[in-house]
Amino acid sequence: MAEIGQGFPALRVSQLDASELDHEVFSLTKSQFTKIFKYHKANFLARFAPELDAALKLLIWKFTVHASESTIGQQILNLKYHDERSLGAGSSQWMSKRQKILYALILIGCPWLKDRSNDLIQILELTHWRHIMNRILGWLECGLKMASLVNFLIFLRKGVYLSLMERIMGIRSMFPQKQGMRQVTFEYMTRELLWHGFSEFLFFILPLINFQRLKNFVMRRLPPKSMLGRGINDGFQRILTSCAICGEWPINPREIGCRHVFCYFCIQSNFQADPAFTCPLCNQSVGDSSSITNIKVNLT
Repeated sequence: MAEIGQGFPALRVSQLDASELDHEVFSLTKSQFTKIFKYHKANFLARFAPELDAALKLLIWKFTVHASESTIGQQILNLKYHDERSLGAGSSQWMSKRQKILYALILIGCPWLKDRSNDLIQILELTHWRHIMNRILGWLECGLKMASLVNFLIFLRKGVYLSLMERIMGIRSMFPQKQGMRQVTFEYMTRELLWHGFSEFLFFILPLINFQRLKNFVMRRLPPKSMLGRGINDGFQRILTSCAICGEWPINPREIGCRHVFCYFCIQSNFQADPAFTCPLCNQSVGDSSSITNIKVNLT
């Protein structure tokens, strides 16, 4: 690994992993923050979503790129942003203060402007230019996506400048110190391949297993939870306040011929999953779909 300036070139996989880690950190931070407001009105956060994203990105930028010239993902993988343009002047250094500010403006300010473009048009009283400006923004977005695709293909070929923003700013992910050779034994690789194959097998086979039918099969082999009679005219008062499956207040109640009631969704979903479904409290079988009827209450 050849030395360049004060750093060493980073591997492509390390740069990609760092980018993925950055996205995951932001998603986790945002999900934890939104849990604070889960009991507020639904449109509370939606109204200020662009400002919330910008504030969280600014907070992360303050304690990562601004403080140590590297993102959280890069810090985990021992990477830092290096100023490639400083090499031409005969000196080498990491990100400059100007580049840090420009980094924040591009990654934080530009997405916020895009999300608030319609609101800004109304504030600036440019409503009659809305159609033209939206078309221009659409062309710019399409052009940036095409440029990002071309930049990514170049990155796969040369391993430099993962994003278009890095190429524009002239910053590159590099190792501050020389990385040691990683030794991976065949035993470790065999174990990883074995578990990977096993997980792929599970992901393929689990959707094919009808767990609801297996559960109902086991429940039918156990004694019923209630030994009360199965007919509705057995002299016992019917229980109308709880579903025999979920135990909650029955929603759109149904019956199958026994003294118990069911939510419409509970009985229909279980019957669709297992045509041999029986009442979990008295083992009354459904039979066919015509047996699931509206509940009848005798008021006399």
